[in-house]
Amino acid sequence: MPKAAAKKRESLSQVAYSQIRSMILKRELLPGQFINEAELQQALELGRTPVREALLALSQNGLVTVHPRKGVEITRPTLKAVHDIYEFRSLTELYILRRCFSAIDREWAAQLRALLESEQTHSDADPSQSEANFIHLDHRFHQELAATLNNQYINQQLRSMQDYLSLVRFSVWTPEEILDSNHTHIAILSAILDNDVEKACLRMSAHLKNSYQEAMETMLHMTF
Repeated sequence: MPKAAAKKRESLSQVAYSQIRSMILKRELLPGQFINEAELQQALELGRTPVREALLALSQNGLVTVHPRKGVEITRPTLKAVHDIYEFRSLTELYILRRCFSAIDREWAAQLRALLESEQTHSDADPSQSEANFIHLDHRFHQELAATLNNQYINQQLRSMQDYLSLVRFSVWTPEEILDSNHTHIAILSAILDNDVEKACLRMSAHLKNSYQEAMETMLHMTF
């Protein structure tokens, strides 16, 4: 296949991935719902190949589940998956924060804190858009902080969890819980800017524990 054609196909697959991902996270496609690929191709105005490739990538990141001879299902978050993700995060993110504390870019911390504070201030203007912004900033906070370690395997694993975590968050988090999480990120960044490693680690530990408990408790009372 010529390079130009291969690049175009990859680009269309990325477009399909982004659009289907957005539909899932905005709950236009719901957990447990089976996808009709033909209807999806028509809705996205894309061909079979890019949509198929996008669904394969989404399955690798946990947003959809492929059932042989049955079809493609929007993933239903499970208690076991949430437990395993937060266990991994507690083991890795606390280690990274303490191990790399002196290497964290303070300018990055100040800029991200300002963004989070601004989002907190304007959250009442458009709640649905603010929710999406909070999730995006949550990803930035955890991924960019973890990148300080410069360990490609840990970074890759954390990135691969983000879409699944987004599905969980949009499914189970209330607006109040999202605001609380955003406020905690601000507090962790403030501790970093104060050069207080113990306070930063304590706040990170409490943040991960609270997020885990909220997700588990809410999921116990939800049906997907």
